[in-house]
Amino acid sequence: MKIAHLSDAHLGRQQYHLREREEDYFQALVEALRAAKEVDAVVITGDLLDTRRPSTRVLLRALDVLTEADVAIYAIGGNHDYSYLRPEETPLRILDRVGAIRLLCFEEADLGGAWIYGACAMPRSRSDEFRQRVLSARPGSLLAMHQAVEGVKARYPSAVDEHTMPLKALSGIKAVHIAAGHIHDHGASTSVPGASGSVQALWAGSLELWDSGEFETWDLSGGRWEKMQEAAPKGIYIIDLAGKAVSVKEVLLRPRRRMVKLRIFLENAKEVEAALDEAARRFDEAGSVIKVELYGEVGEDIRPSRYAAFFSKALYVDVVDKTKKPKGVIIKSGSAYEAIEKLLREKLGAGADVIAKALAYVRDGDKAAAKRILEEWLYAQVDRA
Repeated sequence: MKIAHLSDAHLGRQQYHLREREEDYFQALVEALRAAKEVDAVVITGDLLDTRRPSTRVLLRALDVLTEADVAIYAIGGNHDYSYLRPEETPLRILDRVGAIRLLCFEEADLGGAWIYGACAMPRSRSDEFRQRVLSARPGSLLAMHQAVEGVKARYPSAVDEHTMPLKALSGIKAVHIAAGHIHDHGASTSVPGASGSVQALWAGSLELWDSGEFETWDLSGGRWEKMQEAAPKGIYIIDLAGKAVSVKEVLLRPRRRMVKLRIFLENAKEVEAALDEAARRFDEAGSVIKVELYGEVGEDIRPSRYAAFFSKALYVDVVDKTKKPKGVIIKSGSAYEAIEKLLREKLGAGADVIAKALAYVRDGDKAAAKRILEEWLYAQVDRA
């Protein structure tokens, strides 16, 4: 029995308010399903949709993509498209009713020779309830869930994530493999102490690059460019369940457009135009997304809004001033977001990281994601009260 594990498609996300990026997310799912054509079933471990209130256009397009795949698709609710407080309101139930997917929310399904148990997203404040439910999965089954797990290494620290389950919530499970979503890092993994030995939890990751932290990254310092990071890999896994034996094969997906972060380290403001002129010659490509970050200690004011014009071919360019001013220099202009973030970290307690993360999304032009992060945190505070 071969099952394709993919996750976090986030259909409907208009990254940077671009319809082109929304289409990239759909095409990533098309490619992932195409790569899974030889399997017996597909499991999507949460966040198939980017919001619990998608537009009719997005929902119909998702329906087309899913039905054209011509394979049995099982899905669980993620924190973006499902709420444990209002479980009936998820748009995934619409896709379930029309037969595009089979929604598994704390229930199991017989795939014909293998069993799968689906666990929809829950906050860690409900870890005891989560544990009781997943322990009911029958021996030898595949557990599909949308959670981070305590101790897993990922780009966003799981310690501050509301959907991180403590290890004890999964200890003693009878499943032979955990197909996980929520963490966007493709290939993140950890081991869980199961009823009959350790069980691997494996995250397929998001199908598209989520933010500039995953972009191909270059630094310019001292007149020299250095590549610091390749674009984050994206892909799916093919899980082969044969009785108690499990084997996993990785399938990488090709990037749909070049997405680059350029970090330019300055000694003075006079270097900006020359540096950006060179950056444009090297990285300005048709359809690319480019984020430029300016660093260094400079005494003059920098106005980043006028520098995007250096890139004439790129689909989208964002220039962010992260420079610092020498002591004694009055700041006439700069990043209001950074000043607010600093103040929040100084004055607030546990909520500071949440609000700072939301502000980062606002800076990236993704107000919807910022709103979701704040809502999830507020719901969790109410739940604890």
